[in-house]
Formats: sequence, structure tokens, C-alpha cells
Amino acid sequence: MDVTASTQPHLETNIANHGQRPEAVKERSIYPNLKLRIYTTGMRQNLLAKLVGVDEAYLSRIVNGVRVPSQQIRLQIANVLGCDAGWLFESFTVETTRGTLRESTKVG
Repeated sequence: MDVTASTQPHLETNIANHGQRPEAVKERSIYPNLKLRIYTTGMRQNLLAKLVGVDEAYLSRIVNGVRVPSQQIRLQIANVLGCDAGWLFESFTVETTRGTLRESTKVG
């Protein structure tokens, strides 16, 4: 039995249907400057969360673009990291499909 011939229709169906599932595409904002500043300061996220007064999991969600922080939290994080909140939270919108980056655009 030819494995290539038997799997080809299945692969073509998956490829054809992949683009027809808009519910699989998700948009989120990410803050690359925030990640950069945390990295360059050498501060661990758990310490930053403690200094800001937020839960570690909540801070992790902000850093990974899952949560959008309030203006007050932005200012607190910027104060602890010693930089401008506007620059720190300059965001980019990314579209992901099943965890894969599709597109990136600057938001502000």
C-alpha cells in the first residue's frame, strides 16, 4: 500500500480547512520593551511582582500579552524598572493560530 497516496487527500483537506477557521485566530497585545527591560535589569518576574504588589501569575500574563494592565499597574512597573511607562508598554498586536505567530503590527 502506498502511504503517500493514502494520506494525500487527508493532508489536502486539512490544508484547505486550515484557512477557513477564523475562530482559531486570536489577537493579543505584546510588550517587547517590557520583556527587554526585565531581561536587561536581570530582575526576576517573581521579585518584580512582589515589588509592584501583584500576583506572579498576573504579572506573567501581562508580560506574555494575555492581560492588559491598568494605567496604575503600568506606572508601578515602570517605576520599579526605572523607565518611562509609555516606552515600556509600547505594544504590538500579534495574531496567533494555534500558538503560531501569524502577523505583527505596531499599535502605538
